[in-house]
Amino acid sequence: MAKRQRKPKVIGPGQKAARGILIGFMHGLFALTRSVRFQNAPEIENPCVIAVFHDELLPLCNYFAHSNANTIASQNHFGYAIGKALERYGYTVALGSPSRGGRDAFFQLLRGAKSASATVFTVDGSRGPRHEMKPGAVALARKTKLPLYLMRVEYRGWRIASTWDKFKVPYPFAKVRFYWEQFPLEDYASEEDVEKITEDAGQRLRDLLADDYRAAS
Repeated sequence: MAKRQRKPKVIGPGQKAARGILIGFMHGLFALTRSVRFQNAPEIENPCVIAVFHDELLPLCNYFAHSNANTIASQNHFGYAIGKALERYGYTVALGSPSRGGRDAFFQLLRGAKSASATVFTVDGSRGPRHEMKPGAVALARKTKLPLYLMRVEYRGWRIASTWDKFKVPYPFAKVRFYWEQFPLEDYASEEDVEKITEDAGQRLRDLLADDYRAAS
């Protein structure tokens, strides 16, 4: 039986306008990161899978721009805006989330992973919990047999406390330093549960850099 084609979601004029505003806002944020100064460069093997946290996204978007990188963005309005902005910076973006289109997006990444320089996962997106890793990056690295890198970035910036991830916008001309390691997937048996591997990888990702967010008292 032929697979039924999913109809594209129809959105109204108000939603289209909201998306346009969000896309413009994301373009502005990405433009702001052009002034940041990278203090070091991660030594990674290409192609690869890279696991990052959502709140540290902006400097990473700048660093991997126009490098033939793949990524995934949520199908909600904010994720759509991020995806469209990333496409302008040379990324191939799969739209999906655990609740909507996630399987299709994962298979799109799976097909393109070995021809991309890197596939970058915001592993606690799209709705959190903050700094809690989900299994997508681990699953993709195991399926493709590509190296999995855990990556954090340290920089000074503004925290947007009202967002679920406490999103961090770098100050103009901020210095950015990378912290990374290759996660030893080869240490785990092929039958090892993905959730267990993800738990271990998530802890190591958190341990790479202390969290500088402090809630207001």
